[in-house]
Amino acid sequence: MALAPRLGRPLRRLVRLACARPALTVGLAVVLAAGSVAYALTTLRFQTSTLRLLPPGQPYVEKYRQYDREFGQLDDLVIVVRAPSLAEATYYASRLARELRDARVPLTRVAYRIDPKQFEGRALLYLSRARLEEIRDRIFDYQDFMEAFAGRPTLDQLVEGVSTQVAAAFLTSFIDLGLADSKASVDVRFVDDLVRQISERLDRPTPYRSPWGGLFALGQESPSAGYFLSGDEKLLFILAEPEVERASFTAERAAIEGARRVIASLRDEFPDVEVGVTGKPALANDEMTAAFRDSERATVLAFALTLALLLLAFLRLGRPLIMLVVLALSQAWAIGVATLVIGHLSLFSVMFISIVVGIGIDYGIYYLFRYEEELFLGRNLHEAIEITAARTGPGMLLGAVTAAGTFYVLGLTEFRGVQELGVIAGTAILLSWLAMMTVFPATLVLLDRRHAVRAAGVIPRALALERVHVPVVERLVAYPKSVLLFAAGLTALSVLGLRAAQFDYNLLNLQARGTESVVWERRILTTAGRSGFSALASADSLEELRRKSEAFSRLPTVSEVDSALLLIPEDQATKRKIIGDFAPLVAPVRVGRPRRADVDRLVGALETLKRRFAIAANEAPAGDVKTRLARVRDRIERLVIKLRQTDREVSEAALSHLQGQVYRDFLRNFQRLQANLAPPLVGPDDVPAEIRRKFISPAGRFLLQIQPAVDIWDREGALRFVTELRAVDPAVTGTPVITFEAIGFMERSYRYGTVYAVLLVSLAAALTLRRVRETLLALLPLGLGMLWTFGLMALFDLRFTMGNVFALPLILGAAAEYGFNIVIRFMEGREHGGPLVARSTLMAVLVNGLTTIVGFGSLMIADHRGIFGLGLLLTLGTVASLLAALVVLPVLLRLLYRPPDALPRPPVATAPAAAERR
Repeated sequence: MALAPRLGRPLRRLVRLACARPALTVGLAVVLAAGSVAYALTTLRFQTSTLRLLPPGQPYVEKYRQYDREFGQLDDLVIVVRAPSLAEATYYASRLARELRDARVPLTRVAYRIDPKQFEGRALLYLSRARLEEIRDRIFDYQDFMEAFAGRPTLDQLVEGVSTQVAAAFLTSFIDLGLADSKASVDVRFVDDLVRQISERLDRPTPYRSPWGGLFALGQESPSAGYFLSGDEKLLFILAEPEVERASFTAERAAIEGARRVIASLRDEFPDVEVGVTGKPALANDEMTAAFRDSERATVLAFALTLALLLLAFLRLGRPLIMLVVLALSQAWAIGVATLVIGHLSLFSVMFISIVVGIGIDYGIYYLFRYEEELFLGRNLHEAIEITAARTGPGMLLGAVTAAGTFYVLGLTEFRGVQELGVIAGTAILLSWLAMMTVFPATLVLLDRRHAVRAAGVIPRALALERVHVPVVERLVAYPKSVLLFAAGLTALSVLGLRAAQFDYNLLNLQARGTESVVWERRILTTAGRSGFSALASADSLEELRRKSEAFSRLPTVSEVDSALLLIPEDQATKRKIIGDFAPLVAPVRVGRPRRADVDRLVGALETLKRRFAIAANEAPAGDVKTRLARVRDRIERLVIKLRQTDREVSEAALSHLQGQVYRDFLRNFQRLQANLAPPLVGPDDVPAEIRRKFISPAGRFLLQIQPAVDIWDREGALRFVTELRAVDPAVTGTPVITFEAIGFMERSYRYGTVYAVLLVSLAAALTLRRVRETLLALLPLGLGMLWTFGLMALFDLRFTMGNVFALPLILGAAAEYGFNIVIRFMEGREHGGPLVARSTLMAVLVNGLTTIVGFGSLMIADHRGIFGLGLLLTLGTVASLLAALVVLPVLLRLLYRPPDALPRPPVATAPAAAERR
């Protein structure tokens, strides 16, 4: 025996109890709703942390929390500056930092540069060991040249020194004569460049080019020194740590919006500078803000469109409006339960009202259509309410249980965010059903008192009215072959669409188009070749830190590794030994005073240099070397001629200016070298405070930030990155690792959730109907609806994403509800006589489908593309399921079951007795 008739009696008693004192029932419902809302307003929190949505006990989650406690804020707010020049970018950064402080934007730290002056006296320690050895060897080789020029820092002395080195074949860093394979083999470019520069200065002012870089200079202090820049220096990064607002839906919103306001205020003053705010806090803030805004808009739209549909379906305002009010009461209860059981809403669960509106209203529609049909058939108020509960109630209950069950099975998955959505939405659906089975009938009793004393005896029109057909359905079932061929063709095409189904793992594609944080994250990926997110590892000692840093740096998927080692040089003892080798030669040297250029002495020095290059060219074998040496010899000869022909006052002035530049350049580099001859060791305590706070914990542990060289938003790139990192350190964590694992959990969750939902719906149908054929027919809209949904996804170029994967279990629940109600009403019609499926049931299914489409479709107004995609997928799935339920299922019912030849003659009885039997 089917379970549905047996459920009718307890449901009739439930409605009878609720309607015994209708005012009390409604009053209790309102009080409970008000209390739930008040409780939520004072207690409900908003969960913004992705960590808390992951399964507990995961090692990478616990490790991330440990790092968060030890090192503070792990993910900075990143303000990206792109300017026409580096100078303008650095000036803008300093101005913005000052404006942020003056505006009291809640940022605990703002940093865009490490001042190199903090490392004065230790510069040599930051050079590589090979570079230091090279400087030492050159100082040994060029000691006489260095001391001679320091004593008399003039151009003629510089040329004489070069000439001497050529004669002695000793100028190792400057000239390769091509005559011997000595260790002093570089090339003749130094002489060529020096001669060119002197010659050009006689003609016109030209930019100065330093000749000292290859000898002993530590390197010119670049204008970009210390700034946080991309590799190509096109982007400057300002790192800020926002203050967190606890229990806020967007925890760092005040800091992020404050920074954006200050940036906007500077736009007119810096029209050519592009600035954007990104980083994990900004991406999370923008996503949560968009989701919350879209949720509010979608909820309002869903209620408004649902009311409009109900008005169109029932052609009156009172009962549909009361139905929506009852639904709102049930959602208020759901909010209270969510606050009590879970205590917070997340990005996943915040959309539950918009989703549930289209489903929860279904039960009121089923109830109202059947209630009005019973009134039309001559029942009085209480008979109509109780018969509706007894006959339509089982289908409503089965639909609610299956719909709620498809949500609840999400609670069996691993991802906590999806679990919470399942629990909250499933509870909201059951509460919607409960409200429609208790509060709604009670309001009908209060509103429809005029039907309470309707005269009733025999029901002469009942069986005739049960024969009222639905013309559209009758026309469709008249052409079963056409309908079934259409369904078969659509199914075949959908199977092809199923094979073409794709999954988009890129979480950036879920954000609203044009979102500032997403635009700049993509720009960082394009310009810098890296993401703004880094993986994290730790070390207990400097030795372990160096070992891990070197191992991570060798990985193909790693662009660089940031740690305290950026400012703690390696091999300091060895380097200090190398510095000690040449320090006694450099320290006592004193640089002489600048002088005016002596053209005659310079000409003499150049004549000597020309003769020596001539000898070298003559002795060189034929080939490129001989040609280059001859070319330099000729250029020196032309310079000598130019010096002799140029006006003496003009040449002296030009060459004195060049000589002064060479002198100042030498003095600056030489004094800087002398200032770094006795460097103290650099230890963790010497690291600047802003870096120490980020990379060294108070307990002395070290943090490594591992920057990816691949696109971590691409699933394949993320898989390679995480796999390679774990080969070095299995305990690695950080946003790329957590995001990778979260996507895996969500993917498995939706797969398991879909399988669980199919099993649950099938079991519920089998237990309720207890007949194999009827069970399969009831599940037909589910099967066809899912297949056709895949076909529609291909047509709309819609992919599965992390934002819409859990739509599949929801589509299953809605599709099953349509099939259950049609088959149950069909079985009732066969028992009592009537049309294939009563008009009230088909209209209820149609209106319910439309309201569900409205509820789901309201999500499509969202700017957040993940929410939009969820709404589109749910809408397509509901349309497909509704089409299968209203077109294909009635045709199959007509083919498989012959209608009764004649209806039984109605019994003669009093209304109460007849009603009780029914």
